[in-house]
Amino acid sequence: MKTFILREDRNAQALWAFLKQNWKALAEAGKPLQIDIGPERTQRSIQQNKRYWAILKAISETGWIHGQQFTVEAWHFYFRLKFLPHIDTPGGMSIPTSTAKLTVDEFQTYMTEVEALALTELGVEILEAA
Repeated sequence: MKTFILREDRNAQALWAFLKQNWKALAEAGKPLQIDIGPERTQRSIQQNKRYWAILKAISETGWIHGQQFTVEAWHFYFRLKFLPHIDTPGGMSIPTSTAKLTVDEFQTYMTEVEALALTELGVEILEAA
């Protein structure tokens, strides 16, 4: 898979050069190129990811549910199950999408949902994380 982000003329020229050099040979080989066009999807940032794991750490240290505390990993899986879309597997299971697949905006929404639940259902207020 080859990705081109069109920010400048030189990016568009690189795309055009790639297409000119490859489209016909691939089509003739029975492997035509597929081109999907849309706005760039930037994945969550490193800062967002650091903050998210700090939020989970705070929840695991001070959050209780049904008289128990849980690990950071358990909370991570719980929130993914609760808030993210699910993918069906060949065995008939449904698993949550990975947070690594979320865009910056999607991940921000997800963290807001996690923090809101932490406050309203667990009594955990996230003051300053990462």
